[in-house]
Amino acid sequence: MVVSMTGFGRGEVETGGYRASVELRSVNGRYGEVSVHLPRHLSPLEQRIKDLVLSVFSRGHISVSLKVAGDALGQSIPVLNERVFEGYRDGLARLQSRLGVSVAPDPLQVAMMPNVFEFESSAPDLDAVWQAVAPACEEAVAQCQSMRAAEGRQLAADLVQRIHLLQDLIAKIQELAPRQVESTRRRFDEKLRELIAPEHVDQNRLLTEIALLSERIDITEETVRFHSHNEQFLKTLDREEPVGRRLNFLLQEMHREANTIGSKAADAEIAHLVVGVKEEIEKLKEQVQNIE
Repeated sequence: MVVSMTGFGRGEVETGGYRASVELRSVNGRYGEVSVHLPRHLSPLEQRIKDLVLSVFSRGHISVSLKVAGDALGQSIPVLNERVFEGYRDGLARLQSRLGVSVAPDPLQVAMMPNVFEFESSAPDLDAVWQAVAPACEEAVAQCQSMRAAEGRQLAADLVQRIHLLQDLIAKIQELAPRQVESTRRRFDEKLRELIAPEHVDQNRLLTEIALLSERIDITEETVRFHSHNEQFLKTLDREEPVGRRLNFLLQEMHREANTIGSKAADAEIAHLVVGVKEEIEKLKEQVQNIE
């Protein structure tokens, strides 16, 4: 099954006093890589998010952005700094004694002095936060997966069209191949007869040399293998698992056969067709780089 590695998804869920918003972007990548951007106090959730995303996507670079809001999130709790409180109280008591005031310092007034209370943020309940984050991530992943699948169907249609074009080009090369062998045999025969007097030509040796030459320029095996790779390519497109790596391997094999055909080409028209074959293979490679 052809699935693109490019997609976007967004999910938002509110539950248990938390509202989680997740945005997910996916681009081409050789392996499955996930980068997560989230508030510092929620960093323990990073690995959970990565595991969730990689349970669905096997290839591509996926960027996840998480925002969480809620009444219970990041509340600041006042904590009495006893040393500061005692310092204010004792200082005021000494000042009152020096001024001849007998009334003891009012604790409430002391408590209102700067830095008597410090505020600490409460640690969020990560399991409760996860109850909102997980379904938001799943929704974003589902949307991204749907987009990747839709683009994959378009890619598959283009790939099939190009493979059919390759089949036509190879078929034309096969039609021209016998002409190449006959043309080469005739040129070899004529050249040899120009250099050697006809009465001195060993006909058996001449036929043997022509046969060897014909074998060296024969492209039957290469064209048959090329058609086989084309068929495997089309079958691979229908597989359920990720197919990007296998398609890339088959294209490498096609390119190898095209190079061999080109090196054996003694016919200008065949050489021109080989150039067209290589151009289509390069276009296929560019498209396959987008496939999971």
